[in-house]
Amino acid sequence: MVKYTTSVEADKKIEQDLEIIKKIILEKFKPISIVMFGGFGHGAGSFKKIKNKIIPLNDYDLYLITENKISDEELEKAGEECSKALGRGGIEFVENFEKTYDENNFFHVDLHCLEYKKLKKLYPTQRSFDLKTSLVIYGDKDILNQIPEIKISKSDAIRLLFNKLDHFAIAENNSEIIKSIYAVKGFNDLCSAILISKGIYVSSYEERAKIFEKLDDMSGELKKLVKKATDSKLNNGYEIKDTDKFFNESKKWVEWTLKKIIKEHLRIDSDDWNEIAKIMYKKLPYSYFNDYLGSKYLFFGQYYLNIKFFLSAIRKNEFLPKSLIRWRDSGLIIAISLMLYSFKQEKGAEKYLKKLTRKTNPLRERILKLYSIYYLQKLV
Repeated sequence: MVKYTTSVEADKKIEQDLEIIKKIILEKFKPISIVMFGGFGHGAGSFKKIKNKIIPLNDYDLYLITENKISDEELEKAGEECSKALGRGGIEFVENFEKTYDENNFFHVDLHCLEYKKLKKLYPTQRSFDLKTSLVIYGDKDILNQIPEIKISKSDAIRLLFNKLDHFAIAENNSEIIKSIYAVKGFNDLCSAILISKGIYVSSYEERAKIFEKLDDMSGELKKLVKKATDSKLNNGYEIKDTDKFFNESKKWVEWTLKKIIKEHLRIDSDDWNEIAKIMYKKLPYSYFNDYLGSKYLFFGQYYLNIKFFLSAIRKNEFLPKSLIRWRDSGLIIAISLMLYSFKQEKGAEKYLKKLTRKTNPLRERILKLYSIYYLQKLV
């Protein structure tokens, strides 16, 4: 049997779910191959056992390798159908952050389309790196060999940490369950971010924790917390004792990691977040996308991302014409606003958000809404 988790019993449940999902996908799209991505695609899927029933957690992340592109709308609709066929809610938590987390309702099937001809031209992201080592659950088992060896852009380390700030802001006023999940993910992803920044990232959660434990420039306290979080993700369904304490520790260490990586990347001396944000806004857009665009002279290509963001926002009933009057990526501007909000600099957070929208109150909800629109775009 294929290994999706650390449990043979859980793997059987996931096999059953995937048979249902594959039937729906094959009837609709006729892909060349279907790839199981994410934790489940690397033998590290999270689950709980409740009253002798296995409950997979978070999502099934799947790539459809196809001859022709499938629209995001079609993928979203098919993902919802798959979720319902499994008896799950199919809701994406980042998009529905105002709702109380529920393990069943917020489990969804996330479908991505990747055209076969683009396998050799993927961006140098963590996602592309992990895709190469994922599980092919239907079709040509060797298809991922088409993906070349990838050196992950250091910008991906920053992106990972921005996403964690978003998750922390969502979880703060929510249930203990979601706090526990995002606290664990915070440590998992700061570990990944540090390994990416050092050029020693690997796809396995367990192997990442082992490599992290051997780093000379990391504190013993942080190493223990990363190891604890990894064990919780793999074996305990994200359960952690004293959730609030662990959540606050995760926030503290993500802040420490982000500051460390940003300061090194942009050669910043200041520890003041407002000063760091000012330099980030000025300098980061000139380098953040270089590895993805393949040149340091194509930074203005971010305008294309702003067009996509503008159109995505319209679909979510947000009219953001300011995103079209500058070349700096709207996602980076929102991320800087989120960063300042997360570190108690609300005045600065509002200043950057106003570069995109006049409507900035309530501040937390506005930042989370715009970040979710950007975050949920299927750019890869």
